[in-house]
Amino acid sequence: MIPDIFIKRQLNAQHVSYLTRIQSLWSGYGEIAKYQVNSGEQTKTVILKHIKIPDSVTHIRGWHSELAHQRKVKSYHVEAAWYQHWASRCSDECRVADCYGVYFSEETGNQYLLLEDLDEAGLANRHTQLAVEDCLVCLNWLAYFHGSFLHPVGQQSLPESDWPQGLWPTGTYWHLATRQDEWRAMEDGLLKQKANAISECLLKSNYRTLVHGDAKVANFCFSEDGRQVAAVDFQYVGMGIGVQDVAYFLGSALSEEDLNTALPYLLEHYFAELAQAIVARGESQDLATAVLEEWQSLFTLAWADFHRFIAGWCPDHKKNNAFSRAITAQALAELTAEY
Repeated sequence: MIPDIFIKRQLNAQHVSYLTRIQSLWSGYGEIAKYQVNSGEQTKTVILKHIKIPDSVTHIRGWHSELAHQRKVKSYHVEAAWYQHWASRCSDECRVADCYGVYFSEETGNQYLLLEDLDEAGLANRHTQLAVEDCLVCLNWLAYFHGSFLHPVGQQSLPESDWPQGLWPTGTYWHLATRQDEWRAMEDGLLKQKANAISECLLKSNYRTLVHGDAKVANFCFSEDGRQVAAVDFQYVGMGIGVQDVAYFLGSALSEEDLNTALPYLLEHYFAELAQAIVARGESQDLATAVLEEWQSLFTLAWADFHRFIAGWCPDHKKNNAFSRAITAQALAELTAEY
């Protein structure tokens, strides 16, 4: 089915026009495009994420394998499941795009994901770096997202193995189990030796939630005044702990200088918002306090876990900086003292 026909059927449209390519997907797996849709009295724009499985794949850093290909293909299925079965639980405090439909071809593996145009909804600004105060709205989004999907171990009716259905059993794109090639590429040292112990500490948390899994600043859409935000790109959404998203977001959004000076302030803000979000969903203050205490204790390990990925994937990346190495060293010292 061609994109125009799919969009017409999903929106009962009279006319559909391709407007522009917004971006190509990583390693040639398709594109994200904007279409104009006319449904008689109403004309609007929509976003189509068109996943087209390539005949051959290249990676700008050489990281391509069959495992990497299968991980990427699964990520698109996970994103479709997110929008079909989970996204409706997001409140205005953790805004996401409305989904108008999903199509998957068993024959070709190609997929369409038809989404609301967040630009048209007033969230047209994108950033690659933020000032400290501008991070707060994204931390608010993350706090309410994590609070909304909080899943304390042993306190739910579903077996743990069944949650979260359709999503990654371990969220984030960098977690150790799926990044063994990058781990093997690391220089020998304490971080490489302790990588499994760090991962286990994060995985055995008593208070789990859904993590966005790729919560970099570029995946947030801002209003003109910077007071409202929505998130996109849910290919790596799955089970985790909130500070995994927080560590990754802050590392993507802030300069090394700002991280050095503002990290305690930003973490305090996130945890205050998280407590409010947990209580707002009807949970007790005692539960909120327990979640905060556990996740606060795991922040440096969450940071070190991502640093482990960078150290193997691209050791000369700008994120491999003195600040990140210092946080990682702190995490390793805490881990060594505990064990």
